[in-house]
Amino acid sequence: MNRIVKATFAALTCFGAVVAAPASADTIANPANSYGSPYLSGSLTGGNQTQYFGETFTAPISGNLTDFQFTLNTSTLQSVYGIVFAWDGTGPTTELYRSAVRSGAAGLFDFAPTGVLLTQGKTYVAFLSTFGLTGNSGLATVGSCLPFVGCASNSIPNLGTLVIGNVLGDGPVFNSLSYLDATFSATITAAAVPEPATWVLMIVGMGAVGYALRRRQRLETPQRQPANG
Repeated sequence: MNRIVKATFAALTCFGAVVAAPASADTIANPANSYGSPYLSGSLTGGNQTQYFGETFTAPISGNLTDFQFTLNTSTLQSVYGIVFAWDGTGPTTELYRSAVRSGAAGLFDFAPTGVLLTQGKTYVAFLSTFGLTGNSGLATVGSCLPFVGCASNSIPNLGTLVIGNVLGDGPVFNSLSYLDATFSATITAAAVPEPATWVLMIVGMGAVGYALRRRQRLETPQRQPANG
């Protein structure tokens, strides 16, 4: 009887793998890098106080944010980190992700969050940031483009606007810059969803397993013998 149970589970596993709809992913990407945006600063001295540099985007599907990227064109920063918030139209609200601190050397910054669930149609903002990093120093220009000078970012679905955060005495103040877009990408991956055939197979399979277990129990239960008269 063990063979019946094992065979049923094996069939469920194999068939379920075949008919489950694969995970889908949508990527919002602005690869244009024709302008080095104003400095991202590692410290709050010398009048350079921009410590957040990012881009808003609207989730095209519900799913997990699995990747986002920025580029530093030039940099003398010691360190930076990536951070993602929900966006209410005027500023960041709930923090959803913060990366480990990494070297601020110029180049591509690729972040791979886990467990960051986004909702279709909602707007979010991703940043490169130096805010709160003690002992940091240096300046960086961030890859970006000017939409009105040959950059097609205005036509990219779900791409928002560039956002900077200037740190003043009472904390960061955020501003959207409609005339700029960051060199940026974000990938949202939807979870695999079982197709109807999978659910039917699971129900039938579990019924078969239940029947096999009940039949085995009946066979193994000792039969009562009639008493000798």
